[in-house]
Amino acid sequence: MNIYSSEKKSLPWLIIVIGGFFQVGWSIGLNYTNGMTNILWDIIVLGSLLLSMLCLSIPMKSGIPIGAAYAVWIGLGVVLTILVSAVLGLETINFGMIIFMIVTISGVVGLKIVSD
Repeated sequence: MNIYSSEKKSLPWLIIVIGGFFQVGWSIGLNYTNGMTNILWDIIVLGSLLLSMLCLSIPMKSGIPIGAAYAVWIGLGVVLTILVSAVLGLETINFGMIIFMIVTISGVVGLKIVSD
């Protein structure tokens, strides 16, 4: 078993997951920019957006299928944004949201599995 090839294959997926976390920074940060007039939050939003996009595009260059990469990236970003928004008191999570977050995660995991 070649451990290096296994690590090489999982690194692009790790980068996509990191990109999902950066989505939280820009999506929630938009709430604090005051219409892109607060320079600190503007920088956080734009920096997070750039890093998030890079974390999507770089793995696709290594051969990750675009559909699976995008699904994992956006699905993770959506679920994490909802959860962090709830922790910060910006959003209330209801039962329906929980169900559809589970459906989203299931779809993302399924797409990741079938794309390997």
